[in-house]
Amino acid sequence: MAYYDKEHRDKIDCFNDMWSKLDDIEELAKTYQIADIAQDNNLKLLQTLVLFDFDNQPGREGSDAIDRYGHAWELKTVNIDLTSSFSTNHHTNLERINVFRQERWLFSSYKGIILQEVYVVNPRHLETYFSKWEQSVKEKIAANIENAHLNNPKIPLKYVKEVGTKVYPISTPLDPAEVLKTL
Repeated sequence: MAYYDKEHRDKIDCFNDMWSKLDDIEELAKTYQIADIAQDNNLKLLQTLVLFDFDNQPGREGSDAIDRYGHAWELKTVNIDLTSSFSTNHHTNLERINVFRQERWLFSSYKGIILQEVYVVNPRHLETYFSKWEQSVKEKIAANIENAHLNNPKIPLKYVKEVGTKVYPISTPLDPAEVLKTL
């Protein structure tokens, strides 16, 4: 097959046509202060913001979103085709762990880019993980390790399903912030 034969040109034209439709999504993303939907899971972030009426936290250091009541949320995604655990933060230190304890958590599982399920988890249900991570960081501090932190500690999807409240897909939509009032 020649590099620019008709078959290859048709693939390029088809791809360009599909790509141009992303412009509308990109414009919607800008209203949520997301500059680039192709960067750092931003397309999945946009989907979460729209589905649950959250506001974005530009820069995303720490909480990812704010709900309509002003509550900070950690938004985590996992592609279950690739792994079975949610990554947290690549510089999880004592300060970050303490922030984690104050935030609400929304975990979304995907197959590729197709949203499968979303769970709300109260941070008190994650305390076992927070305590374990805190101990590990303290051990690094005691050993005089510079920049003591953990790199992306994980939370298993199985655990999230055990302790969380499913908010998507369900027959009657639930406001994640309202769910936490009952937990």
